[in-house]
Amino acid sequence: MKFNIDSLINEDLVALRKLFQAQGFDLRFVGGCVRDHLAGKTPKDLDLCTDANPDEQVAIYNQANITHIPTGIDHGTITVVLNDVVYEITSLRLDVATDGRRATVAYTRDWVEDLARRDFTFNAMSFTFDGLLVDPFNGHSDLRNGIVRFVGDADQRIREDYLRILRYLDRKSTRLNSSHLGISYAV
Repeated sequence: MKFNIDSLINEDLVALRKLFQAQGFDLRFVGGCVRDHLAGKTPKDLDLCTDANPDEQVAIYNQANITHIPTGIDHGTITVVLNDVVYEITSLRLDVATDGRRATVAYTRDWVEDLARRDFTFNAMSFTFDGLLVDPFNGHSDLRNGIVRFVGDADQRIREDYLRILRYLDRKSTRLNSSHLGISYAV
């Protein structure tokens, strides 16, 4: 399904995406900005993901003389500054080991594998730059119907990061405004 995402895209991001595409990679919008856009809210920030690993990202930024900061490099996140606007771009990844709070990651080229490691279905969606919604876990439907659902096995998602249970409960009272949406919890 395609959506109008013109409000998410600007000339800087289009130019950055072209740099990635020239090296055989891509960029997509992911997570909270996709959720918020679909809910009719203005995203607080734009999170992007790429199938380029961190070293490949850095090579692209260096070649184009783009300011970048390895803010979360252990997890594949690099902060990029384009005309004084900050973007976090994270390499697609898999959690190969977790301790209940932090993960050891491996990088992947598979967009769906990256979405599968996320907490809730409505956070496990991405937009391509032409507005195609990638939604392998039916997060858009859950968002429309006010359902907070973990991706895959809820117990496993919570064991991976114990703070997810707090985020799960938080969605009831704040993020999805359950008093108006009639949130139901599915685990």
